[in-house]
Amino acid sequence: MEKTIICIGREYGSGGHEIGELLAKRTGYAFYDKEKLFEIAKMRGYEKEMQEYLDEQPVDSLLYSIAMNFAEPKKKPYPFKLIEELVEEGPCIIMGRCAGYLMRNREEAFSVFVHADMETRIERVKERDHITSRMKAKRKIQDVDEKRSAFRKDYTGQEWGMSKNYDLSVSTTELSYEQAADLILSILLLFIKPIQKNTGSSTKYELPVFSSSINTERHLFLCVYYS
Repeated sequence: MEKTIICIGREYGSGGHEIGELLAKRTGYAFYDKEKLFEIAKMRGYEKEMQEYLDEQPVDSLLYSIAMNFAEPKKKPYPFKLIEELVEEGPCIIMGRCAGYLMRNREEAFSVFVHADMETRIERVKERDHITSRMKAKRKIQDVDEKRSAFRKDYTGQEWGMSKNYDLSVSTTELSYEQAADLILSILLLFIKPIQKNTGSSTKYELPVFSSSINTERHLFLCVYYS
């Protein structure tokens, strides 16, 4: 089945957000990160209810029990309800927020975890966040990662970043963001049914492409190498 709900978890400084944006541009899928989700919630009058969830802080035991399937109240808390509404509106990419876990029972969902070694992330965070001190950059990475890990554990009971909890784990230590996006798209293409075309006396099968911006030669190579 074609994967139309792409959920991306990531280590801080690994480039997961940038890769998500690249995937959105290449696929045409809607892109929901923290800022976009908060904007939508604010427009719909649920600003306060979304804030702690978007900050990746445990809200209360009710949300935890729902995530763990221990309880199912008549009305779901808005953070979960909003994500469920958005995925029904069309193909999308969701950044963080345990979205992969929330969508785990949907066949059209695909979860990715992006990571990189610490030294690579330190250099990226120093440049991106305009931090001159290596130690400050490392401390920021550790603080954000610890928060994300605790959030995942509290909501799902799972260890954050463990490859078995995701459909695909991608390291950007050696790969550029563009190459990582190519790799993810290559895997996604494996789930799309080929297009059948009749050409005279023969039948030809072609894989649809998401965007002309994809490096076709490299994309094809990755499809073969990683399949």
